[in-house]
Amino acid sequence: MAHIFLNILLITGLFSQSNNWYKKFINTINHQEGVSISVIIHQKQFESTLIDTGFIEIKGKNKYILELQNETVFINDDIIKTWNKIDNQLIIDKKIKGEISIFDLLTGEFKDISLGKVTLIGEYVKLDFRIQSMEYEGSILMYNSGRPKEININYGYGQSAMLTVDDFKIGKLTLYDDFNPTNVEIIDIRE
Repeated sequence: MAHIFLNILLITGLFSQSNNWYKKFINTINHQEGVSISVIIHQKQFESTLIDTGFIEIKGKNKYILELQNETVFINDDIIKTWNKIDNQLIIDKKIKGEISIFDLLTGEFKDISLGKVTLIGEYVKLDFRIQSMEYEGSILMYNSGRPKEININYGYGQSAMLTVDDFKIGKLTLYDDFNPTNVEIIDIRE
C-alpha cells in the first residue's frame, strides 16, 4: 500500500513540476507588454530540409504576427491575413474553430496538451509534451526564467519543425502595429 501511495505522490509531483514550468514559459512569452522573438526555423519533410529565419511578435491573446522572408502571417482574433510577398497577394481567411497552430502552443490557448518529463540541463529546462488529438510530440527548451530557447515538434514519421530563438525582447513591438501591405492583390476567402 505504501508503494502505491509513493508512486502516486511521485507522479503527482512530476506532473505538477511540468505544469509549473509550462506556466512559467506561457507567462514569459505572453508578457503584458508583448514580446518580439527572432527565430531560426528548421523544417524537415522526409528527405527535404528547409531553413528560414523570421520574427514573431505576440501582442496579446489572438494577436500575433510571423514575418518571414517571402511571407507574413498576421492574426487578429479570428482573422488571418497571409501576405505572399513573391506574388504580392494578401489572402484573408478566418481561423477555423478547432484548428491548431504553433501560436496556440506559444500562447497557452491549446488545451489538448499533455505535459511530460522535465529535464534540467545546466541553465536550461527541457519540457516534453504531446498533443493528443494530432499525435504530435515535442519539447520546449527554456532558460530557468521561462524564456524560450528552442521548440521542437515531431508531427509524423520524418516530419519535424524546430524553432530556435535567436533573440527575445519584451515590449517595443513594431511589426504587428505596422502591418499594412499596400498595392496588393486581395483574395478574401472567408465564408
